[in-house]
Amino acid sequence: MFKTGLVTITFRPFSRAEVCETAEKAGLSLLEWGGDIHVPPTDPGAAEEAVRLTAEHGLTADTYGSYYRCTPGGDPAPVVDCAVRLGVRNLRVWAGEKGSADISPEERASVIAGIREVCDLVPAGMTVSTEFHQWTLTDRYESAVRMWEEVERGNFRLYWQPNQFMDDDYNLAAVRAVLPHLSNVHVFSWAGQDKFPLKDGERMWRRYLDIIRSDGRDHGLLLEFVCDGTADQLYRDAETLRGWLE
Repeated sequence: MFKTGLVTITFRPFSRAEVCETAEKAGLSLLEWGGDIHVPPTDPGAAEEAVRLTAEHGLTADTYGSYYRCTPGGDPAPVVDCAVRLGVRNLRVWAGEKGSADISPEERASVIAGIREVCDLVPAGMTVSTEFHQWTLTDRYESAVRMWEEVERGNFRLYWQPNQFMDDDYNLAAVRAVLPHLSNVHVFSWAGQDKFPLKDGERMWRRYLDIIRSDGRDHGLLLEFVCDGTADQLYRDAETLRGWLE
């Protein structure tokens, strides 16, 4: 089953209250609270307010979108503690800071160890997912699947989003490959650096969603980075996404 939501970094200039008001008006149900602006890991007051506002607007705090990179010398405790304060079911981290072709075997092993550390720190029932992004070990889906195998933790998952710099065949192969390990999906319509209304991506998104729903599991479809940065565009994109799910 799909649930629709919002990645709060879509509206970095918005206050926490404005984010919640916008998501509610858009008819969304989930929030991925961002750790850079809205809920910094070292600000318990921000997490407390986010919890209150999320509930007041009838939303669910599904994920803490941290920017913890799982690199050597890092301390994941603050982001884990923040995820616990938010009451989310999932903590998002980043798989290092180098692409799979540029990282040495020793550096890769360190990132894998860092992910394991986070997985071992989170409480029972919470999953850990890596962002699916350029310049990390998930820059290629083959590396992402290999990473999942190397981590060897039952609470470890992968995010997925289409790579706007790759062709349709690559993205279809990617979503099929990561599907057994998939948690949430970041939803947008991009081509390179150019952003478009979500409706412009209908042809491929319908194919992606058909593949994702075939596993019969729950996934969050989280809207991210609307093309003009406005709430009105989010409302239109949310309506588009709901239409695809009918």
